[in-house]
Amino acid sequence: MAIDPLQAFSPAVALFVPGAQKKNGTGTVSFDTLLSSLGGTGSSPKVTGEQANAELFSIEMMLNSLSLAGDGEASPAGGLTAFEAILAAPAQCCPASRAPASGLQSAPAAPAAPAAPAAPAAPAAAAPPASGDTDTIGSTAAQYLGTPYRFGGEGGDGIDCSSFVQQVFREHQVSLPRTAREQSMVGSDVAPGDLRKGDLVFFHTYASYPSHVGIYLGDGKMIHASSGKGEVTVSDLNSDYYRSRYLGAKRVA
Repeated sequence: MAIDPLQAFSPAVALFVPGAQKKNGTGTVSFDTLLSSLGGTGSSPKVTGEQANAELFSIEMMLNSLSLAGDGEASPAGGLTAFEAILAAPAQCCPASRAPASGLQSAPAAPAAPAAPAAPAAPAAAAPPASGDTDTIGSTAAQYLGTPYRFGGEGGDGIDCSSFVQQVFREHQVSLPRTAREQSMVGSDVAPGDLRKGDLVFFHTYASYPSHVGIYLGDGKMIHASSGKGEVTVSDLNSDYYRSRYLGAKRVA
C-alpha cells in the first residue's frame, strides 16, 4: 500500500518557498503566507500544490533530524526514521493480519494414525470326509474283485460275502456286524424302486433268513463274494437266481 507522508505528519510552522519574497534576510515565509499563497490571496507568490507537497515533506524531515540530534546520537541520514516508523507501524499494531512470507508454507498437518490392520480371516474349517460316500464305496469294493471266496474267510486268501461287505464299509468309517443276518438288522429299509449305489441287498440261499449280502452298484448290478463263482464278482440282480431269492435292501451310509 502506498503511503502519503502528508497524511502521517503535521505541517511545519515555517517553510521555504522557492521564488518567494525574502524577509529579514532569510528565505523563509510564515505558514500563513504559504496558506494565502495556496489560496491565491494577497500579494505573495503562488505556490503550486506539487511544490507545497515537496516543501512540506522536506521540512518534516528536517524537524525530525533536529529533534533526534539533541539525543546525543547521530541523526539518521535523509529522514529515514520517519519512514521506518511508518513501515513498522502495521507490524506493531496488527501482527496477526500480516500475510506469511513468500515461499513459506504452513506447518503440515499431523499425519493421521494408521488404521489398525484388519484381522486375518479365520481359515474355513475343512469339511470332514463324507461317511460312506456312495460313489467311492463302489470303487473300494472293486479293489476286491477276483479275491477267492471262502466260507468264514476274512483275508486275501479267501473271504465270504458278509466279511467282504464289512471290510469295504470299514474303510469308509461305517461299522457293520459280522454276519449277513446281523447286517440286515441295521440301517433303514429301502423300497425296490429306491435303490441307490452303496445300499446293501440281501438274499436267502442256504437258509430262510438273510444268508447272503452284496453291495448295490446301480443299473441292477451288485458286487459280492459269490460261492457259485468262487470269487468276488459282479452279478445281475434280475437274474432268475437272485430275483427269486431277493429279500430286501438296507441303507447304512
